[in-house]
Amino acid sequence: MELKRNIGFLGASFLVLNGLIGAGIFALPAKMAATLGAASPWIFLLFGGLMLTIVWCFGQLAVKLQETGGPTVYSEAAFGPFASFQTGWLYYLARATAIAANMHVLLLNAGYLWPQLQTSMGESLAILVISGLLIWVNVTGVKRAIRALDGITLLKLLPFMALIITGLISLPEHTSTFTLPPIDTVGAGALLTLYAFIGFETVVVTSGETRNPAKTIPRALMVTVIAIALFYFTVQYVYWHTMGAGEPDDAPLIALADTLFGPVGAIILTLTAVFSVAGNLLANSISTSRLTFAMAKEKTLPAPFAHVHPRFATPDVSIIVLGVFAAIMALSGGFVWLAVASVLSRLLVYILCISALLKLQHQRRWLTQATLLKVVLAWVVPVIAIAVCAWSVAQSTANAWWFLIGECVAGSLLYFILKRRSQSSTGAD
Repeated sequence: MELKRNIGFLGASFLVLNGLIGAGIFALPAKMAATLGAASPWIFLLFGGLMLTIVWCFGQLAVKLQETGGPTVYSEAAFGPFASFQTGWLYYLARATAIAANMHVLLLNAGYLWPQLQTSMGESLAILVISGLLIWVNVTGVKRAIRALDGITLLKLLPFMALIITGLISLPEHTSTFTLPPIDTVGAGALLTLYAFIGFETVVVTSGETRNPAKTIPRALMVTVIAIALFYFTVQYVYWHTMGAGEPDDAPLIALADTLFGPVGAIILTLTAVFSVAGNLLANSISTSRLTFAMAKEKTLPAPFAHVHPRFATPDVSIIVLGVFAAIMALSGGFVWLAVASVLSRLLVYILCISALLKLQHQRRWLTQATLLKVVLAWVVPVIAIAVCAWSVAQSTANAWWFLIGECVAGSLLYFILKRRSQSSTGAD
């Protein structure tokens, strides 16, 4: 049984949006303001534009390779099963880690309104409930999961829109003048900006469940990422001209809402933070569960991971395993160790996928009938994208590299163990 293509343009766009807008936006404005001052809003546009080069590459891959799995499919087509397994392994750990970590972030925000969630027992029960809900919504159909995502997205965006509009109306008449920040601070601010755009690729993992993916996914990627860059710019602009640099606040947007609307605004933004993280959790769980499904279809994971529910047409085994794995990490705190290398591993996955695009468009002659402009873009844009990723990777700490090496070694051992078992069972048959 195959997966059904129930994700349209709106659902694909909301997957991108919720993959990007999670918990980070609620802490980012103060850090950006303190680092870059009046230039902080404009950095989002500048480096958001650079991030579009990476997004464009994924869109081109989605046009040609439309199966479920995204990065694993791209790396398998270009570099073979071992590269595909390592890509899926690293990406799966990074995304599962993000799910576990964001469960804690959600409960931290919700705990301001319901203190019972901040107790050990309350937190543990809530993690189990959240994990169970994510499993249930995902198993009972991608259409239902996308509808739930639509509702959560509206609940998170409407308060943001109110905050932005009120903030723009309330701006002081004489705002501070723009000055170029010191060059040594631009790198730190750029890194924060680029990290804010990591997560867009959730939509390519669900290609096999997207209607007309060759048109839907590239359009959803580019339109949504451009819109989010403008969103980040506007939020940062309002924050800087209302709050200034000051001392970085643990919850700067909630402090901004308190300034503009009073205590009621702070409560509404706290709820918005809960919905924002919930949307990120749902988007991540939809896409990440498809990774193990795709890897099983490629025969690099045991066949049960490729099982499709006979009634709901969803990868039920992969969904359940992800939910249980993320819940165990969240309950044990094990995600903290993996989180060190998660951003680095995702950047390396980006580099591998962009390299796959360069190899495949040459190897499979994808550009044979393309215009000169398209040919130039097809080679220049990926080179810029790799340079952006390489610069970001170069900023990683030694600890992140050691954790990543450990994950790669573990992934290699797991790959060869599974390969040997697969060969043994085939020989026995």
